[in-house]
Amino acid sequence: MTSKDTRKPLLHAAVIDLLAREGLKGVTHRAVDTAAGLPQGTASYHYPRKSALLLAAAEHLEALLSADCAEMQIGFAREVSRDGLEAGLAFVGAEVLRYTDGARAHYLARLELTLAGMRDPALAGIGDRLSAATRRPIVFFLELNFNESSPAQVETCAGLIDGIMLMHATGQGPQPTAGQIRAVFRALD
Repeated sequence: MTSKDTRKPLLHAAVIDLLAREGLKGVTHRAVDTAAGLPQGTASYHYPRKSALLLAAAEHLEALLSADCAEMQIGFAREVSRDGLEAGLAFVGAEVLRYTDGARAHYLARLELTLAGMRDPALAGIGDRLSAATRRPIVFFLELNFNESSPAQVETCAGLIDGIMLMHATGQGPQPTAGQIRAVFRALD
C-alpha cells in the first residue's frame, strides 16, 4: 500500500472523530486534514465536495459497525452454545456497554450522519445503511432465539437500545447496564 493509499482511511477516521466531537459543522476539509495529521489540501484533493467526504466516511463507518456487529454475533453464539441463553444475553449486555464507552465516537458519528442524510439530498440513504448495519445482530438474535424476526420486533429492540445509548452518549442518562439490555431482549420473549 502506498502512502497515498493510507491517507483515505486516515481522512475517514478523522471525519468520524470530528463528527463525534464537534458535529457536522466541525467537519471542514481543513479540520479533517489537521485531525488526520496530513498536509493541508489532502482532504479536498481526494474529496473536492464535503458531501463526497461524508459519504466516504459513512462507508468507512458502515464497515466498522458491520465488523463490530459480526463480532458480537459470533460471541453471542459462542456463549449460548457453551453456557445457554442467559450467558448469551449477559454477553450482549456487556458488549453494548463496551460499545457505549469504547466506540462512543462511532455512535455519535452515526447519529450526525443520519441527521445529515435527512437534510441533504446528496447524502440521502446514509442513515438507512448505517442503521441496517447496527440491526444485523438484532435480527440474528431474534432468529436464533425465536425463529423469526418481524420488522416490529427488530425496530422495537433497536429503538430501545438506541434510546438507552443516546441518553448515555449525550450525558442525559447513566451508563447502561447489562440488565437493561437483557430486559429489552427479554421483553420480546
